[in-house]
Amino acid sequence: LTPAEAMGIVAFAWLFVPLIPLDTAVTITGHIYCDNYFEFYFNGQQIFTDPLDFTPHNAVKVSFDYDETSGSKVYAILCQDYASDSGYEYTSTNSPQLGDGALLAEFSDGTTTTSAWKSYVVTFGPTDASISSGCSASNLSPCAIQDNGVPSNWYATDFDDSSWASATEYTASQAGWGRRPSYSNGMCGTITSPITKQTASPSSIATSQDACLDPRSVLCGGDETCSGTDGRFIWGADMDRDNKMLFRFTSSDSSDSASSTSSAGSVSTSTVGLSTSSAGNSSAVCFCKSYLLSAVLLLAGIGYHA
Repeated sequence: LTPAEAMGIVAFAWLFVPLIPLDTAVTITGHIYCDNYFEFYFNGQQIFTDPLDFTPHNAVKVSFDYDETSGSKVYAILCQDYASDSGYEYTSTNSPQLGDGALLAEFSDGTTTTSAWKSYVVTFGPTDASISSGCSASNLSPCAIQDNGVPSNWYATDFDDSSWASATEYTASQAGWGRRPSYSNGMCGTITSPITKQTASPSSIATSQDACLDPRSVLCGGDETCSGTDGRFIWGADMDRDNKMLFRFTSSDSSDSASSTSSAGSVSTSTVGLSTSSAGNSSAVCFCKSYLLSAVLLLAGIGYHA
C-alpha cells in the first residue's frame, strides 16, 4: 500500500463517514395522573391515552424516545374531569356534585407539572349566567356549560400558546388523590359510574400494570406531600368548574434544562446528557473522521515500509 493509495482510501472514506448514523435518541420515562382522563403528546406525537375515563384514579407510567437533534421538547396533555351537560356529576342521585379536576406529572428528564405550564379551558360550567338563572345541585335544568372548542393541532411543536394562561397550582390536600386503583389478573378496577355513583358493570378493565398505578406511590416521592422538587397538581383557575383542560410545556435544550419553575423553586434536568445539540453531533463526526484518518495512515505506513 503506497502513500498515494492510502490517501485515496482516506478521501473516499471521508465522504461517507457523515452518513454513519449516530445514536441521538434517549428514552424518557414518567408518570402521569389526571383526575379523571388524559391524552399525552410529546413533540406532536400521541404517546398514551388513559384507559380509564372516570374511576379509579390511576396513574400511568409512560416511556418514549427523544431525538436530541430535534431541539425543544414540547409536552402536551389533555386532561378531563368528568362533567355532564349540566357541569355536574352523579346526576342520577339525590346529591349531584361538581367534580374537581387535577393533573400531576413527573418525567425522568426533570420536567414536572407546575405553574410554568400553559393552560387552556376547553369546557367550563355551570356558567355564571346559568347559576344566575337558578342552576344548582337541586335544580339542574337551567344549568349550562361553555364549550370553547379544542384548537387545531394544539399539541404540535409549532403551535402558538402565547395567549394561554399559566396553570394554577394546587396542594395535594386541595386536589386529593381519589379512589385507589386495584390491579389483579391483568384487570384494573374498581370502576364506578359518574352518573349513579354505583359500581359499574363490568367493574374492571384489562390494562397493563403500568396503566393501573396508585398515584400516591409513584408521584411526589411517595409521601403524598408534593413539596420541594416534586411535581405540583395543576388545573385552571376554577378547580370545580373548569372541566376539560389542555396543558403545554416547552423546554429548550439550548439552556441545558427541561425543568419547569414553580413557587417552590426550580427542578433541575437529569444529568444524563439529554441536551446534546447539533454541535455535539458534529464533534462526534469529526472524532470519527480523525480516528479513521489515523487508522488508515497507520496502515499505510505499515504497508509502505513492508
